[in-house]
Amino acid sequence: MTRLLLFFGLALGLFQSCDTDKRHQFVGGELTVYYFDQSEAEIAEKVAFFWKEKGLLTGEKQDLQVQKYKGRFALSLIAKDLKSMDKMTIDEIQLLAQLKKKLYEDVFNKNSFDLEICTIRFESIYTVE
Repeated sequence: MTRLLLFFGLALGLFQSCDTDKRHQFVGGELTVYYFDQSEAEIAEKVAFFWKEKGLLTGEKQDLQVQKYKGRFALSLIAKDLKSMDKMTIDEIQLLAQLKKKLYEDVFNKNSFDLEICTIRFESIYTVE
């Protein structure tokens, strides 16, 4: 029995050490904003507060990710329904453009950034212009 507990404890430790997710996160209710290092923390926090202040919380789980690459930020949103992405209306595209403009002004201090719609694994499928 002791061997079994020791083996289970060792196996659990190995599973935890295999965790490769190096992201940090801000969590508030159903919203999680992921980021990778401290240089992204301030923007990630601003995004979380923006989401709440602008009434963008849906009551369902929402995951966003902030990442800085080659000096430029990207904010990634997970698409609720990937199939509907090819059928976006002009009104929906305009709403995304308005969201990007408000983020540009209120969160990113008028610094350009990419707003991406992504898969559940944060793989970009659409970039808002």
